[in-house]
This record gives sequence, structure tokens and C-alpha cells, in this order.
Amino acid sequence: MGITEFLATNEFTVPLGQVVSYMFFSTLCFFFRKYKLGLIVSFGYVFNWGYLHGSANFVDMMGKPTLGLFFYLASGLMMAVLVVIGFFREE
Repeated sequence: MGITEFLATNEFTVPLGQVVSYMFFSTLCFFFRKYKLGLIVSFGYVFNWGYLHGSANFVDMMGKPTLGLFFYLASGLMMAVLVVIGFFREE
């Protein structure tokens, strides 16, 4: 199954409260010119939504996590570490 078929056959819903809080926090960050913090907030929300709403894709028929879950978590952790390092780095 290709990516287009996957996106065409699956439906992703995000709770309205999370969307409102995401818009509020990202607007505050960008309003106060905290661009790096705004990117961290965006990454956190998108990573969370991808994990929570894509978790059914990470579990096999027996209910055990697949290798994709470990890759998703490892890449997210690696990205978070790089973001935190970049956050404290001066330009």
C-alpha cells in the first residue's frame, strides 16, 4: 500500500480542544518572537497526534507493537534532542 492509498483510506481526527490549545500556544510563541519555542510546540503536538492517532498502525494482529513504533519513537526522541540542543545554541 502506497502513501496515497494509505491517506485516502484512513481518517484522522484531532480533538478540537487540542487544536485550540495548539493554536493558542503557537500564536503566543510567534507573537512574542520565540520562534524556536514555537517550533518545539509544533513538533510536540504533531508528534503526539501522530502517535495517538496512528497507534493502530503500530500494533500487529496479536496486539504487540511493531518495529514501526520503535522507529517512530526513536526518530521522535532523536529529533527532540536535536531541537533542544538547537534551542540552547546561540546564533
